[in-house]
Amino acid sequence: MKKIGLLLFLAIGLVFAGRWLVFDEPPRKADVIIVLAGDRGARTEKGVALWRQGYAPYIMVSGGNVYHNTNIADLMTEHAMELGVPRDKILVESLANTTYQNAIYTKDMMQKNGFHSAIIVSSDFHMRRVWMAYQKVFKGQEVELTYCPVRDADFDVKKWWSNNQSIILMVTEYVKLIGYSLGRET
Repeated sequence: MKKIGLLLFLAIGLVFAGRWLVFDEPPRKADVIIVLAGDRGARTEKGVALWRQGYAPYIMVSGGNVYHNTNIADLMTEHAMELGVPRDKILVESLANTTYQNAIYTKDMMQKNGFHSAIIVSSDFHMRRVWMAYQKVFKGQEVELTYCPVRDADFDVKKWWSNNQSIILMVTEYVKLIGYSLGRET
């Protein structure tokens, strides 16, 4: 009987494991919308949509080099401008190569600009780790952070086992979360 109970517990845990990764809050007015790099453009599109809806006067894109002199934050800036955001409304953080660095460097930029609130945009499967990194970096700060994920086309939160890409994203996120719990900063 104990084995059946354990198997049932594990099965239920696996079913809900994808949903646990998603940390989602309704958007609130903020000083800036921070869009994290790491996808093919949906994050930037979500950030611009929130900007158009008047949730913040500025967008900050955050991401480092992806190849030689090509910087992902520059590509995100171009994308946001193509979507109608004026260049003077976009702040560029171009050093971060990890989620933890996103939190560190965007915090620095927020302080330099006198911002006290932000909406953070990333992919749904990534948002739990984003939340953990930002909570650690902003601990003790009087800053209001809101987390608004965008659905990633490659990840199905309800049936993450249904395709290889979802499985890879799921396993990778949990490995990185374990790393966070061991003090690693990725």
